[in-house]
Amino acid sequence: MVKHPEHPLFYVIEADNHTLSPDLCAKLLADPASVNGDSKVLSPEEFGHPRGNRRWASCISVVDPLAEDGQVLQKIDLEENEAAVSLAIVTFASQDNETFLVVGTGKDMVVSPRSFSDAYVHIYRFEQEGRGLVFIHKTKVEEPPMAIIPFQGRVLVGIGKTLRIYDLGMRQLLRKTQAEVAPQLINSLSTQGNRIIVGDVQQGITYVVYKQSTNKLIPFVDDTVARWTTCSTMVDYETVAGGDKFGNIFVVRSPQKASEEADEEQAGLHLLNARDYLHGRSHRLDLMCHLYTQDIPTSITKTSLVVGGQDVLLWSGLMGTIGVLIPFVTREDTDFFQSLEQHLRAEDPPLAGRDHLMYRSYYAPVKGVIDGDLCERYTLLPNDKKQMIAAELDRSVREIERKISDIRTRSAF
Repeated sequence: MVKHPEHPLFYVIEADNHTLSPDLCAKLLADPASVNGDSKVLSPEEFGHPRGNRRWASCISVVDPLAEDGQVLQKIDLEENEAAVSLAIVTFASQDNETFLVVGTGKDMVVSPRSFSDAYVHIYRFEQEGRGLVFIHKTKVEEPPMAIIPFQGRVLVGIGKTLRIYDLGMRQLLRKTQAEVAPQLINSLSTQGNRIIVGDVQQGITYVVYKQSTNKLIPFVDDTVARWTTCSTMVDYETVAGGDKFGNIFVVRSPQKASEEADEEQAGLHLLNARDYLHGRSHRLDLMCHLYTQDIPTSITKTSLVVGGQDVLLWSGLMGTIGVLIPFVTREDTDFFQSLEQHLRAEDPPLAGRDHLMYRSYYAPVKGVIDGDLCERYTLLPNDKKQMIAAELDRSVREIERKISDIRTRSAF
Protein backbone atom coordinates (compact mmCIF):
# COMPACT_ATOMS: atom_id res chain seq x y z
CA MET A 1 0.00 0.00 0.00
CA VAL A 2 1.24 3.50 -0.88
CA LYS A 3 -0.18 6.99 -0.44
CA HIS A 4 -0.58 9.63 -3.12
CA PRO A 5 2.05 12.36 -2.58
CA GLU A 6 -0.50 15.22 -2.73
CA HIS A 7 -4.03 13.88 -2.20
CA PRO A 8 -5.53 11.73 0.63
CA LEU A 9 -5.74 8.58 -1.48
CA PHE A 10 -4.22 5.13 -1.07
CA TYR A 11 -3.26 2.56 -3.69
CA VAL A 12 -3.47 -1.05 -2.57
CA ILE A 13 -2.40 -4.28 -4.27
CA GLU A 14 -4.11 -7.54 -3.33
CA ALA A 15 -3.33 -11.11 -4.36
CA ASP A 16 -5.03 -14.35 -3.31
CA ASN A 17 -3.48 -17.71 -4.18
CA HIS A 18 -5.51 -20.74 -5.34
CA THR A 19 -8.41 -18.46 -6.26
CA LEU A 20 -10.08 -17.90 -9.64
CA SER A 21 -9.83 -14.37 -11.02
CA PRO A 22 -13.05 -12.51 -12.02
CA ASP A 23 -12.23 -12.65 -15.75
CA LEU A 24 -11.69 -16.43 -15.62
CA CYS A 25 -14.93 -16.89 -13.64
CA ALA A 26 -16.80 -14.89 -16.28
CA LYS A 27 -15.34 -17.04 -19.09
CA LEU A 28 -16.28 -20.27 -17.32
CA LEU A 29 -19.82 -19.07 -16.64
CA ALA A 30 -20.21 -18.00 -20.27
CA ASP A 31 -19.19 -21.46 -21.51
CA PRO A 32 -22.37 -23.59 -21.82
CA ALA A 33 -20.37 -26.82 -21.53
CA SER A 34 -19.10 -25.93 -18.04
CA VAL A 35 -22.42 -24.83 -16.51
CA ASN A 36 -24.74 -27.27 -14.75
CA GLY A 37 -28.41 -26.44 -15.20
CA ASP A 38 -29.06 -26.75 -11.47
CA SER A 39 -26.03 -24.66 -10.43
CA LYS A 40 -26.29 -21.26 -8.77
CA VAL A 41 -23.79 -18.44 -8.43
CA LEU A 42 -22.99 -18.10 -4.71
CA SER A 43 -22.24 -14.76 -3.10
CA PRO A 44 -18.46 -14.24 -2.61
CA GLU A 45 -19.16 -12.23 0.57
CA GLU A 46 -20.80 -15.27 2.18
CA PHE A 47 -19.11 -18.25 0.54
CA GLY A 48 -15.78 -16.81 -0.62
CA HIS A 49 -14.38 -16.66 -4.12
CA PRO A 50 -14.20 -19.83 -6.28
CA ARG A 51 -11.05 -21.84 -5.68
CA GLY A 52 -8.65 -23.00 -8.35
CA ASN A 53 -5.34 -24.85 -8.05
CA ARG A 54 -2.33 -22.61 -8.80
CA ARG A 55 -4.58 -19.77 -9.90
CA TRP A 56 -4.21 -16.16 -8.71
CA ALA A 57 -6.83 -13.47 -8.17
CA SER A 58 -5.13 -10.08 -7.92
CA CYS A 59 -6.18 -6.45 -8.21
CA ILE A 60 -5.06 -2.84 -7.78
CA SER A 61 -7.47 -0.64 -5.79
CA VAL A 62 -7.74 3.12 -5.39
CA VAL A 63 -9.08 3.80 -1.89
CA ASP A 64 -10.46 7.05 -0.48
CA PRO A 65 -10.12 6.72 3.34
CA LEU A 66 -12.15 9.89 3.97
CA ALA A 67 -15.24 8.47 2.31
CA GLU A 68 -17.74 6.35 4.22
CA ASP A 69 -16.47 2.79 4.81
CA GLY A 70 -13.26 3.59 2.89
CA GLN A 71 -14.78 3.80 -0.57
CA VAL A 72 -12.94 2.00 -3.41
CA LEU A 73 -12.88 4.50 -6.28
CA GLN A 74 -11.43 2.11 -8.85
CA LYS A 75 -10.41 -1.53 -8.99
CA ILE A 76 -8.23 -2.98 -11.74
CA ASP A 77 -8.25 -6.79 -11.89
CA LEU A 78 -5.08 -8.37 -13.26
CA GLU A 79 -5.59 -10.97 -15.97
CA GLU A 80 -3.72 -14.01 -17.32
CA ASN A 81 -2.97 -15.38 -13.84
CA GLU A 82 -0.79 -12.41 -12.86
CA ALA A 83 -0.34 -11.47 -9.20
CA ALA A 84 0.86 -8.09 -7.94
CA VAL A 85 3.82 -8.36 -5.55
CA SER A 86 5.10 -4.77 -5.16
CA LEU A 87 4.21 -1.17 -5.96
CA ALA A 88 5.58 2.36 -5.67
CA ILE A 89 4.72 5.90 -6.70
CA VAL A 90 7.55 7.29 -8.83
CA THR A 91 8.19 10.77 -10.24
CA PHE A 92 10.13 10.51 -13.51
CA ALA A 93 12.39 13.47 -14.27
CA SER A 94 12.37 12.60 -17.99
CA GLN A 95 8.57 13.06 -18.08
CA ASP A 96 8.56 16.65 -16.75
CA ASN A 97 8.41 15.31 -13.17
CA GLU A 98 5.08 13.58 -13.78
CA THR A 99 4.12 10.97 -11.19
CA PHE A 100 3.22 7.39 -12.12
CA LEU A 101 2.18 4.23 -10.27
CA VAL A 102 4.63 1.35 -10.79
CA VAL A 103 3.45 -2.20 -10.02
CA GLY A 104 5.53 -5.38 -10.10
CA THR A 105 3.78 -8.65 -11.01
CA GLY A 106 4.51 -12.34 -11.48
CA LYS A 107 2.68 -14.79 -13.73
CA ASP A 108 1.80 -18.42 -12.83
CA MET A 109 3.66 -18.10 -9.54
CA VAL A 110 4.11 -21.02 -7.15
CA VAL A 111 5.02 -20.00 -3.62
CA SER A 112 6.92 -23.14 -2.60
CA PRO A 113 9.08 -24.25 -4.29
CA ARG A 114 9.35 -20.80 -5.86
CA SER A 115 8.59 -20.76 -9.56
CA PHE A 116 6.92 -18.56 -12.19
CA SER A 117 6.52 -18.34 -15.96
CA ASP A 118 6.88 -14.58 -16.54
CA ALA A 119 7.30 -11.31 -14.64
CA TYR A 120 6.40 -7.73 -15.51
CA VAL A 121 6.56 -4.13 -14.34
CA HIS A 122 3.30 -2.25 -15.05
CA ILE A 123 3.09 1.54 -15.41
CA TYR A 124 -0.12 3.46 -14.64
CA ARG A 125 -0.79 7.19 -15.11
CA PHE A 126 -2.89 9.09 -12.58
CA GLU A 127 -6.02 10.91 -13.71
CA GLN A 128 -8.70 12.98 -11.94
CA GLU A 129 -6.19 14.07 -9.28
CA GLY A 130 -5.25 10.49 -8.49
CA ARG A 131 -8.81 9.14 -8.27
CA GLY A 132 -8.30 6.98 -11.35
CA LEU A 133 -5.55 4.97 -13.06
CA VAL A 134 -4.82 4.56 -16.77
CA PHE A 135 -2.62 1.68 -17.96
CA ILE A 136 0.38 2.86 -20.03
CA HIS A 137 2.52 -0.22 -20.73
CA LYS A 138 4.29 -3.13 -19.08
CA THR A 139 7.88 -4.30 -19.29
CA LYS A 140 8.93 -7.95 -19.13
CA VAL A 141 11.65 -8.76 -16.58
CA GLU A 142 13.49 -11.91 -15.53
CA GLU A 143 11.88 -12.43 -12.08
CA PRO A 144 8.93 -10.96 -10.16
CA PRO A 145 10.19 -7.63 -8.73
CA MET A 146 9.70 -7.92 -4.97
CA ALA A 147 10.83 -4.35 -4.18
CA ILE A 148 10.36 -1.05 -6.05
CA ILE A 149 11.24 2.49 -4.91
CA PRO A 150 11.76 5.89 -6.58
CA PHE A 151 15.40 6.90 -7.01
CA GLN A 152 16.67 10.27 -8.26
CA GLY A 153 13.95 10.83 -10.86
CA ARG A 154 13.96 7.20 -12.00
CA VAL A 155 12.80 3.89 -10.55
CA LEU A 156 14.91 1.36 -8.65
CA VAL A 157 13.76 -2.26 -8.96
CA GLY A 158 14.94 -5.40 -7.15
CA ILE A 159 14.68 -8.33 -9.58
CA GLY A 160 15.93 -11.54 -8.00
CA LYS A 161 19.60 -10.95 -7.11
CA THR A 162 19.83 -7.94 -9.41
CA LEU A 163 19.37 -4.28 -8.54
CA ARG A 164 18.34 -2.30 -11.61
CA ILE A 165 17.59 1.36 -12.44
CA TYR A 166 14.95 2.09 -15.09
CA ASP A 167 13.74 5.24 -16.78
CA LEU A 168 10.34 5.61 -18.44
CA GLY A 169 10.13 5.15 -22.20
CA MET A 170 7.27 5.40 -24.70
CA ARG A 171 6.72 1.65 -25.10
CA GLN A 172 8.50 0.17 -22.10
CA LEU A 173 10.92 0.94 -19.29
CA LEU A 174 14.48 1.73 -20.36
CA ARG A 175 17.28 -0.03 -18.49
CA LYS A 176 19.98 2.40 -17.32
CA THR A 177 22.27 0.34 -15.08
CA GLN A 178 22.26 -2.84 -13.03
CA ALA A 179 24.37 -4.88 -10.64
CA GLU A 180 24.07 -8.22 -8.88
CA VAL A 181 24.20 -7.13 -5.24
CA ALA A 182 22.31 -9.81 -3.24
CA PRO A 183 23.10 -13.51 -2.77
CA GLN A 184 19.50 -14.81 -2.99
CA LEU A 185 16.49 -12.51 -3.53
CA ILE A 186 15.98 -8.78 -2.94
CA ASN A 187 12.81 -8.19 -0.90
CA SER A 188 13.24 -4.67 0.52
CA LEU A 189 14.81 -1.41 -0.62
CA SER A 190 15.33 2.02 0.93
CA THR A 191 17.53 4.95 -0.03
CA GLN A 192 19.05 8.27 1.04
CA GLY A 193 21.10 10.28 -1.44
CA ASN A 194 23.34 7.92 -3.43
CA ARG A 195 23.16 5.19 -0.78
CA ILE A 196 20.81 2.22 -1.23
CA ILE A 197 19.93 -0.33 1.44
CA VAL A 198 19.16 -3.79 0.06
CA GLY A 199 17.39 -6.44 2.15
CA ASP A 200 17.95 -10.03 1.04
CA VAL A 201 15.39 -12.72 1.82
CA GLN A 202 18.05 -15.01 3.29
CA GLN A 203 21.36 -13.14 3.64
CA GLY A 204 20.59 -9.96 5.59
CA ILE A 205 21.36 -6.34 4.71
CA THR A 206 23.74 -5.02 2.05
CA TYR A 207 24.73 -1.37 1.54
CA VAL A 208 25.08 -0.21 -2.07
CA VAL A 209 26.35 3.12 -3.40
CA TYR A 210 25.42 4.60 -6.78
CA LYS A 211 28.25 6.40 -8.58
CA GLN A 212 26.76 8.93 -11.00
CA SER A 213 30.05 9.65 -12.78
CA THR A 214 30.45 6.02 -13.88
CA ASN A 215 26.75 5.03 -13.66
CA LYS A 216 27.55 2.01 -11.48
CA LEU A 217 25.91 0.34 -8.48
CA ILE A 218 28.58 -0.89 -6.06
CA PRO A 219 27.93 -2.94 -2.87
CA PHE A 220 30.46 -2.01 -0.19
CA VAL A 221 29.34 -3.49 3.16
CA ASP A 222 27.16 -6.44 4.20
CA ASP A 223 25.95 -8.27 7.30
CA THR A 224 27.85 -10.67 9.54
CA VAL A 225 24.75 -12.84 10.06
CA ALA A 226 22.62 -14.49 7.37
CA ARG A 227 19.33 -12.89 8.45
CA TRP A 228 16.07 -13.96 6.77
CA THR A 229 14.99 -10.36 6.29
CA THR A 230 11.29 -9.50 5.99
CA CYS A 231 11.45 -5.68 6.18
CA SER A 232 13.92 -2.86 6.67
CA THR A 233 14.09 0.92 6.93
CA MET A 234 16.82 3.53 7.27
CA VAL A 235 17.10 5.09 10.73
CA ASP A 236 19.76 7.54 9.56
CA TYR A 237 22.33 7.70 6.79
CA GLU A 238 24.46 4.92 8.29
CA THR A 239 21.95 2.92 10.38
CA VAL A 240 19.25 0.43 9.36
CA ALA A 241 16.50 -1.27 11.37
CA GLY A 242 14.81 -4.45 10.18
CA GLY A 243 13.04 -7.66 11.06
CA ASP A 244 13.48 -11.31 10.12
CA LYS A 245 11.32 -14.42 9.66
CA PHE A 246 12.13 -15.73 13.14
CA GLY A 247 10.58 -12.80 15.01
CA ASN A 248 13.69 -10.71 15.65
CA ILE A 249 14.12 -6.96 15.27
CA PHE A 250 17.66 -5.70 14.73
CA VAL A 251 19.50 -2.42 14.19
CA VAL A 252 22.80 -2.47 12.27
CA ARG A 253 25.23 0.31 11.38
CA SER A 254 27.90 0.76 8.74
CA PRO A 255 31.47 1.25 10.03
CA GLN A 256 32.57 4.88 9.82
CA LYS A 257 35.56 4.09 7.62
CA ALA A 258 33.49 2.13 5.09
CA SER A 259 30.83 4.85 4.97
CA GLU A 260 33.38 7.60 4.30
CA GLU A 261 35.12 5.55 1.61
CA ALA A 262 31.82 4.92 -0.19
CA ASP A 263 30.97 8.64 -0.25
CA GLU A 264 34.29 9.67 -1.80
CA GLU A 265 33.80 10.85 -5.38
CA GLN A 266 36.68 8.87 -6.88
CA ALA A 267 36.28 5.70 -4.78
CA GLY A 268 34.33 3.69 -7.36
CA LEU A 269 37.32 1.80 -8.76
CA HIS A 270 38.66 1.12 -5.27
CA LEU A 271 35.31 -0.32 -4.12
CA LEU A 272 34.95 -2.47 -7.23
CA ASN A 273 38.38 -4.03 -6.66
CA ALA A 274 38.17 -4.31 -2.88
CA ARG A 275 39.27 -7.70 -1.60
CA ASP A 276 36.43 -9.94 -0.40
CA TYR A 277 36.52 -11.13 3.19
CA LEU A 278 35.02 -14.50 4.25
CA HIS A 279 32.78 -14.84 1.16
CA GLY A 280 31.41 -11.32 1.58
CA ARG A 281 32.29 -7.66 1.21
CA SER A 282 35.48 -6.19 2.59
CA HIS A 283 33.54 -4.48 5.42
CA ARG A 284 30.89 -5.79 7.82
CA LEU A 285 27.95 -4.12 9.55
CA ASP A 286 28.07 -3.57 13.31
CA LEU A 287 25.12 -4.88 15.35
CA MET A 288 23.70 -2.11 17.55
CA CYS A 289 20.41 -3.60 18.85
CA HIS A 290 18.69 -6.98 18.83
CA LEU A 291 15.38 -8.17 20.31
CA TYR A 292 13.09 -11.19 20.00
CA THR A 293 9.44 -10.11 19.63
CA GLN A 294 7.53 -13.43 19.29
CA ASP A 295 5.89 -12.15 16.09
CA ILE A 296 7.26 -11.91 12.56
CA PRO A 297 7.76 -8.24 11.61
CA THR A 298 6.14 -7.49 8.25
CA SER A 299 6.80 -3.74 8.12
CA ILE A 300 8.89 -1.20 9.98
CA THR A 301 9.21 2.55 9.52
CA LYS A 302 10.67 5.60 11.20
CA THR A 303 7.93 8.09 12.07
CA SER A 304 6.57 10.47 14.71
CA LEU A 305 3.29 9.46 16.39
CA VAL A 306 2.89 12.64 18.45
CA VAL A 307 2.86 16.18 17.08
CA GLY A 308 6.23 17.66 17.97
CA GLY A 309 7.40 14.37 19.47
CA GLN A 310 10.60 12.51 18.72
CA ASP A 311 10.88 9.96 15.93
CA VAL A 312 10.22 6.33 16.84
CA LEU A 313 10.44 3.00 15.02
CA LEU A 314 6.92 1.72 14.39
CA TRP A 315 6.60 -1.93 13.38
CA SER A 316 3.77 -4.35 12.68
CA GLY A 317 3.73 -8.14 12.88
CA LEU A 318 2.14 -11.06 11.06
CA MET A 319 -0.23 -11.88 13.94
CA GLY A 320 -1.48 -8.29 14.25
CA THR A 321 1.11 -6.94 16.67
CA ILE A 322 1.84 -3.21 16.52
CA GLY A 323 4.95 -2.17 18.42
CA VAL A 324 7.06 0.92 18.99
CA LEU A 325 10.78 1.24 19.66
CA ILE A 326 11.46 4.54 21.45
CA PRO A 327 15.03 5.90 21.57
CA PHE A 328 16.31 7.17 24.91
CA VAL A 329 17.46 10.78 24.90
CA THR A 330 19.43 10.90 28.16
CA ARG A 331 21.77 8.49 29.90
CA GLU A 332 19.78 8.98 33.10
CA ASP A 333 16.63 7.49 31.55
CA THR A 334 18.62 4.58 30.14
CA ASP A 335 20.15 3.70 33.51
CA PHE A 336 16.79 4.08 35.29
CA PHE A 337 14.82 1.76 32.99
CA GLN A 338 17.68 -0.72 32.85
CA SER A 339 17.67 -0.97 36.65
CA LEU A 340 13.86 -1.19 36.72
CA GLU A 341 13.92 -3.99 34.15
CA GLN A 342 16.45 -5.96 36.23
CA HIS A 343 14.32 -5.66 39.36
CA LEU A 344 11.13 -6.70 37.55
CA ARG A 345 12.85 -9.76 36.10
CA ALA A 346 13.41 -10.94 39.66
CA GLU A 347 10.20 -9.69 41.32
CA ASP A 348 7.67 -10.42 38.55
CA PRO A 349 8.52 -13.84 37.06
CA PRO A 350 6.26 -15.14 34.26
CA LEU A 351 3.40 -17.46 35.22
CA ALA A 352 4.93 -20.39 33.30
CA GLY A 353 8.32 -19.90 34.96
CA ARG A 354 10.16 -18.88 31.81
CA ASP A 355 13.23 -16.72 32.32
CA HIS A 356 12.62 -13.28 30.81
CA LEU A 357 16.19 -12.72 29.64
CA MET A 358 16.22 -16.11 27.93
CA TYR A 359 12.86 -15.31 26.27
CA ARG A 360 13.99 -11.99 24.78
CA SER A 361 17.26 -13.68 23.68
CA TYR A 362 15.55 -16.64 22.00
CA TYR A 363 17.73 -16.67 18.85
CA ALA A 364 20.48 -14.21 19.75
CA PRO A 365 21.34 -12.35 22.97
CA VAL A 366 19.21 -9.25 23.50
CA LYS A 367 21.30 -6.14 22.96
CA GLY A 368 20.62 -2.44 23.36
CA VAL A 369 16.87 -2.81 23.99
CA ILE A 370 14.90 -2.51 27.25
CA ASP A 371 11.57 -4.36 27.46
CA GLY A 372 8.92 -1.67 27.92
CA ASP A 373 6.15 -4.26 28.34
CA LEU A 374 7.95 -5.66 31.37
CA CYS A 375 8.61 -2.19 32.83
CA GLU A 376 4.91 -1.31 32.56
CA ARG A 377 4.04 -4.31 34.73
CA TYR A 378 5.41 -2.33 37.67
CA THR A 379 1.98 -0.68 38.02
CA LEU A 380 0.36 -4.12 38.48
CA LEU A 381 2.64 -5.26 41.32
CA PRO A 382 1.44 -5.47 44.94
CA ASN A 383 2.15 -2.33 46.95
CA ASP A 384 4.86 -3.94 49.10
CA LYS A 385 6.88 -4.95 46.01
CA LYS A 386 6.42 -1.48 44.54
CA GLN A 387 7.79 0.06 47.73
CA MET A 388 10.73 -2.34 47.79
CA ILE A 389 11.73 -1.64 44.16
CA ALA A 390 11.27 2.12 44.68
CA ALA A 391 13.57 1.99 47.70
CA GLU A 392 16.20 0.10 45.68
CA LEU A 393 16.01 2.75 42.95
CA ASP A 394 16.03 5.59 45.51
CA ARG A 395 12.76 7.00 44.16
CA SER A 396 9.11 7.18 45.20
CA VAL A 397 6.45 4.85 43.77
CA ARG A 398 4.58 7.77 42.22
CA GLU A 399 7.75 9.05 40.56
CA ILE A 400 8.44 5.67 38.96
CA GLU A 401 4.86 5.34 37.68
CA ARG A 402 4.95 8.87 36.29
CA LYS A 403 8.25 8.20 34.51
CA ILE A 404 6.83 5.05 32.89
CA SER A 405 3.72 6.95 31.80
CA ASP A 406 5.69 9.94 30.49
CA ILE A 407 7.88 7.98 28.11
CA ARG A 408 4.76 6.47 26.52
CA THR A 409 2.75 9.69 26.21
CA ARG A 410 5.70 11.78 24.97
CA SER A 411 6.47 9.45 22.07
CA ALA A 412 3.56 7.13 21.34
CA PHE A 413 0.11 7.47 22.92
